[in-house]
Amino acid sequence: MTDTKAPELQLQAVAQSTYECLRCAFCYDLSWLGSTNLCPSYTWGSFESYGGRGRVALARALLEGELEYDESLIPRIFACTECRACAEHCFKYIDTVKVYDRMRQDMAVRGLIPPELKIAVDQLVASHNLYGKPHEKRLSWLKDRSRVDQPAPVAFFVGCTPSYVRRSLAEDFYSVLDSSDLDFTVLSDEWCCGHPFLAAGQTERAAEVMSHNVEALQDLGVEQLIFECPGCMRTFREDIPAVLGEPLPFEVLHITEAIAEFVEEGRLQFSIYQPGTVVTYHDPCTLGRGLGIYDAPRAIIAAMPGMRLQEMPRHGRDAYCCGAGSFVRYDYASLTDQTGVERFWEAAATGAQLLLTSCPACVTQFQNVRAALDSPLQVMDLISLVKQVARWK
Repeated sequence: MTDTKAPELQLQAVAQSTYECLRCAFCYDLSWLGSTNLCPSYTWGSFESYGGRGRVALARALLEGELEYDESLIPRIFACTECRACAEHCFKYIDTVKVYDRMRQDMAVRGLIPPELKIAVDQLVASHNLYGKPHEKRLSWLKDRSRVDQPAPVAFFVGCTPSYVRRSLAEDFYSVLDSSDLDFTVLSDEWCCGHPFLAAGQTERAAEVMSHNVEALQDLGVEQLIFECPGCMRTFREDIPAVLGEPLPFEVLHITEAIAEFVEEGRLQFSIYQPGTVVTYHDPCTLGRGLGIYDAPRAIIAAMPGMRLQEMPRHGRDAYCCGAGSFVRYDYASLTDQTGVERFWEAAATGAQLLLTSCPACVTQFQNVRAALDSPLQVMDLISLVKQVARWK
């Protein structure tokens, strides 16, 4: 006899959170900054079911059997950049993104994954990167192979985007670490961190790549892992312990934290980039709300002579998303484009000549928007600026 029993709801694990929601709408509210909000999905989708309060209501209805998972829920659940603005501003401190993640897991089990995202994660299994590029080309940007797979206390986790799309970022990162005299290594067999699998609700696939990377780094005696990509770092710091059920065997650090330490110690100073340059800084959602790193990038900018930081109205914990999170471009390109344009215009309105950020996805997004708008506002990752003006002692 065929077993037709529906799969158990992963959503049950966070059921309590759905009942704690007061429907207060603080997850949308940014009224102290005027008529605006922080949820890109809600702005784009227009209906409440695209925002935090609406998604939690959907979750509760699913738990109570008033709704069932079907194709109509795919955009409501997956058209979300997981920027964590709703979680950050929740009056009840509900981790709304954990609710969304469980909903994605339930959708994945039922075969309800957006089509383009499914294609991307399926090819990720074979290529170990989200771009379907040959795995053996992952380090093709690196000319000096002397550090590759060498035992060392520190490792540089490159990530897929710097390895294949923004190779200049990988080169700049490597150059800065090399100049710092850190004893570090780079994996030749680095795999994608696993975040795309989690975004698609495929936890078992994520666990496989996570185990591979952790074991490979352990074999090299790594004690500290440094990242340029906030998404990779958060996957290691938050998701790997949760998925694998054990703590990381090494410390994780973002490159902006390392550079800020070098500056504070007096090991690193900066020359003038361009006299009188006004910059604005975009807080990547994952670096800021996801990892709590706001001060280090600003400390670096403050240490650069002849440079003035002009903040956008929405910054820090209130920063608006660039639109590139959680791989929404694959199936909801208009959400990504609309969000990116709104954030870029906010940056341009500061009067800055240079838009800085600290995330490969954000840099890619803003450079695409800049080209589309033919804007004079320059876009640069902070690590690339550091490389240009660094003076090591």
